[in-house]
Amino acid sequence: MSGYLSLSDLLKAEKTMAVRLRSGLHGVDARLKLALVIAAVLFNVVLLDYRLSLGLLLTAWIGMAASRAPFRHVAWFVLAPVWATLPVVCGLAVGLGQTPFIKIWHLTVYYEGLAQGGQAGLRVLADTAWAGLLFLTTPFTEILAALRWFRVPVVVADTLGFMYRYVFLLWEEFSAMRISARARGGLLGWRREWRTTGIITAQVFLRAYDRAQRIQQAVQARGGV
Repeated sequence: MSGYLSLSDLLKAEKTMAVRLRSGLHGVDARLKLALVIAAVLFNVVLLDYRLSLGLLLTAWIGMAASRAPFRHVAWFVLAPVWATLPVVCGLAVGLGQTPFIKIWHLTVYYEGLAQGGQAGLRVLADTAWAGLLFLTTPFTEILAALRWFRVPVVVADTLGFMYRYVFLLWEEFSAMRISARARGGLLGWRREWRTTGIITAQVFLRAYDRAQRIQQAVQARGGV
């Protein structure tokens, strides 16, 4: 995903690559998949049943496997929410309940808190897996078209398109700056690496802000909002 491609070229290239992989859920209409994802998330949030969450999670994993989604991308959608939900699960397990399950040093893990935290974490994993199922089996251009078909405001769909386009460009800038810093010895040692990475991240945010202002001016000059 090169940052030097225009938005239309980027989406066209993505659609061309997806056509070559019409296996599993790749050939299903994006509107149907989007509706199923929304329904799955709503049922998962409203019903609050761990069996439903577990079933949704397994269904999403099976769907991604049947669609031959890249393992690295699937792993990201599986592992990323684990790190976010783990503190919540641990906090509920330690701070909520009356029946001790296990005692670790000065901390006591309770059955009730562990069960509630596990259910909350399972719901998050299920929702994230369904989001991954949608994004890994559907070109983003089709997702935008489905959003427009469902009468999502045009400004929202266009903003998502710009975000998707420029996130790759910002990542390329970040990667190029890290390569330059490594060549100058800025990543030697973990302390220097953390410091250099923080400086690079701040520079990327500043560049993103400046770029957003220029893009807004360009859009307004062409009659946009």
